[in-house]
Amino acid sequence: MAFLDELAGLFGFLGPAGTLVALFFIFVVDAAVFPALPEVAIVLTYSFRPGWIDPIPWAVLLLVMAVGGEAVGNSALYLLVRHAIVQRGRMPAVVERLMRRWVGFLLVRDERVILLNRIAPVLPMVGAFIATCHWDFRKSLAYIVTGAGAKYALLLLLSGAVGLAYDAATARWLTFGLVLGVVALSAVASLVVRRRAGVPPRPD
Repeated sequence: MAFLDELAGLFGFLGPAGTLVALFFIFVVDAAVFPALPEVAIVLTYSFRPGWIDPIPWAVLLLVMAVGGEAVGNSALYLLVRHAIVQRGRMPAVVERLMRRWVGFLLVRDERVILLNRIAPVLPMVGAFIATCHWDFRKSLAYIVTGAGAKYALLLLLSGAVGLAYDAATARWLTFGLVLGVVALSAVASLVVRRRAGVPPRPD
């Protein structure tokens, strides 16, 4: 139980406001820079809810941070790639060709792949693909927000159900195991989609 005690100390040190800000930046980093296991972050943050905050308002705040972080991270990457690379003609032709080829292997080849990406992650750094493939930014952002909202709302609902059925410590371990299972299933789904589409292991 030492692991849980250390996490409890961390969340207690940050406080509710600091926890929300930290969660927001985890989602920004995950969307714009590198995978940061946001699923784990949001369910752990929910499970360490401050005692004086009701579960539903806390879940709503977490969902807002998650969706907001996704939107900001993807938008920032899109703007960076579009204005600093694509519009200035600095995108290497081979990289653009590989990115378009990567999308061309998938079941859908336009902005809708962003929704598929929520179930089977096959598209890294979505903002860069939006800029390079010249997808409609507003439509892409709508898919990002819709997909993120649905996925993380479902995770929070599952976490809340587990929290009602078990004591706090047991619920935390169960939700942690639950989200790891979700991540593993997503990884398996990603491999299945890639193999069926004949997609190479990585876009590079």
